[in-house]
Amino acid sequence: MKVLVTVGTTKFDTLIKYLSESHFPNEIEFTFQIADGDIHPENHPFFTFSDKIDLFYQESDVVICHAGAGTIYKLLEMKKKIIIVPNTERTDHHQLDIAAYMGKNNHAITVLDFGELSKALESIGKTELIPFEKHEFDKAEEMITFSLS
Repeated sequence: MKVLVTVGTTKFDTLIKYLSESHFPNEIEFTFQIADGDIHPENHPFFTFSDKIDLFYQESDVVICHAGAGTIYKLLEMKKKIIIVPNTERTDHHQLDIAAYMGKNNHAITVLDFGELSKALESIGKTELIPFEKHEFDKAEEMITFSLS
């Protein structure tokens, strides 16, 4: 199973350290996107940023990600299996809200404790996640009509 771990634009060293130093079954192949983090996985490929992140998403069976809205919605559009780990090291804690919503509505598996990652990886192949339905929100015409009246 190919697993991409992505942290977006903000480092999440504790997640990278935990996953890169923990023992998982050999059939799990990790690749890490570490942003400007200080932890560089020794036994796994990693990169800081990529203009071709979509290729990494496509090549992965599962993506473990921070709870950044842009990352999550892109992965949902691609119908990827997602394990969300909110980055609570940030000064704001908005990632907890989006992670809770995605987990509660069964669009992804949400993990709040790193110790649950092994179980989440084990179960994600058997878990039926509910596809997220994107709703277009284009109010331009309505706003123009309103402002002209």
